[in-house]
Amino acid sequence: MNSVYPSDVLADMTNIPDFIVEKINQAYQLHALGQHADAIELLNITLATTSIKEPLLRAIVQLYIESNSIDSAIAGLEQLVSIASSPNVYVRNLYSLCYSDGQKARAMNYLRRYVSDEPTDPEGLYYLADGCRRERLFDEALQHYGAAIECGFSDKLLAKLKIADIHQQIGKEEQAIGVLNEILNEQPAYLPALFNLASLCDELADKERAQELYLKILAIQPDHALAMSRLASMNMSTIESERLILTIDSALSANEYAPEELGSLYFALGKLYDDCKKYEQAAYFYTLGNKLQAEKSLPYNPMEQEQLTQDICRNFDRQWFNSTSNNLKEPFSPIFICGMFRSGSTLVEQVLAAHPDVQSAGEIDFLIKAVEKVCPDLQKPMNISDDNLISISQEYKSNIERHLSSPRFFTDKNPLNFAIVAIIKRVFPRAKFIFTQRDRLDNCLSVYFQQLDHSLNYASSLADIKHYYDEQMKLLKHWQGVLSDHDYFVVNYESLVSNFDTELANLLEFLGLQWSDTCLAFHQQKKRVKTASIWQVRQPINNNSLARWQNYKPYLKDLND
Repeated sequence: MNSVYPSDVLADMTNIPDFIVEKINQAYQLHALGQHADAIELLNITLATTSIKEPLLRAIVQLYIESNSIDSAIAGLEQLVSIASSPNVYVRNLYSLCYSDGQKARAMNYLRRYVSDEPTDPEGLYYLADGCRRERLFDEALQHYGAAIECGFSDKLLAKLKIADIHQQIGKEEQAIGVLNEILNEQPAYLPALFNLASLCDELADKERAQELYLKILAIQPDHALAMSRLASMNMSTIESERLILTIDSALSANEYAPEELGSLYFALGKLYDDCKKYEQAAYFYTLGNKLQAEKSLPYNPMEQEQLTQDICRNFDRQWFNSTSNNLKEPFSPIFICGMFRSGSTLVEQVLAAHPDVQSAGEIDFLIKAVEKVCPDLQKPMNISDDNLISISQEYKSNIERHLSSPRFFTDKNPLNFAIVAIIKRVFPRAKFIFTQRDRLDNCLSVYFQQLDHSLNYASSLADIKHYYDEQMKLLKHWQGVLSDHDYFVVNYESLVSNFDTELANLLEFLGLQWSDTCLAFHQQKKRVKTASIWQVRQPINNNSLARWQNYKPYLKDLND
């Protein structure tokens, strides 16, 4: 039986009287035959005639979920909470079911109510902390994880691992490193902590420490796919790359990997062969990696993407700007860096972050989440009230103030912001937009060479990437048509790396910033970088990535017009 519900709703059927097991099995058979109402009736009749109610209620809940009767399933779980001697598992089930049904506030209320009734239950505290973390209520999450540990939570190291993760998410890297080292002092071979610490050192440009930790992981678990993949992403000598190729080949021969891990190793081999200038082998493994990515992603629909572009351009045209009130006198002036993945946006971000008056917020999702609450569907025409705009502004600023110190300027580099430029301009009239653009062949190829999130379903096919790129260029042209010239600046990647000083001076002038020589040494920063460009932006400006597509000419027929 397939179920969307957590498996622990179906507890062990041992120690349950045979007649109840028989009735439950009969009900499942009726349900399988499509006789759902009869199945529920059978279980309810049995429920009324016995004092052993918990297994029957569990079965009823399961059947309601199978038939997508979510409210009835929730009612059944509430009954289970009221009668069970150990109700925390059902509280967790209530949370999961409500959350998956979009009832997030109700989901959190179940956890809060349980902890209010049982304030020293470590399991309840831990799950409430998890819920708060999921909702980005980080201060509260840290409090409850700490309380869970104090009350004797069974997996103390896991709770500490999540505390470290929160510190990473809110930009407190030193605290995160401290907690991870604390975990490793208790258990030196705890792989999740070792890997998270290695990744954090990697992102902070501590290459020597990161490599040391990745190698330590491989000494403990030689087939650790992610450790090998992360090592491959670093800039290594040809000899080191060839040695790692042999290590990965050996691991692939000796082990069966899950698709996600296998894909990461294929992309790693593609990167290593590319570093060794063996482009035929690189293309082969990049193709294998993308085939796996495609199998796990929803198919890309070009017509849907074209419709989305058309709808955004139609709904947020110049008339929309002119016909809507714009009474906000918001002085907040974020810098939004928008562009296709691999178009140079991380390079621009790091160059600006080296300026003494600018701080990088990274690819934060604060704004897109705030906008989604007011405008869940950009394809529908909308009238956004000033109250809506104020709500978006307040939520965004509140999150930014917790995430950053108080710089004069800061950058927000979430790629999803590109679709909501018009709304951003209404919320923050003084916002500045930097649009990054790169040669189509190089940009598309660079996307193809990355193991990106499955939600980016265009990224595993060169033909789809080209189509998506073209749609992005249409949207860029639209924003250029509706924004004023002083609102946006287009950074062409090829121009930036070829004429760095001139382009940088123009960019700083657009932003109203004084020239700073620190921007020329952006690659020497120890600030955290979390994108695929992690080691590229640690190098001085160079033209190594220009016309890279020429190395792969035989494989680019899908990119030709």
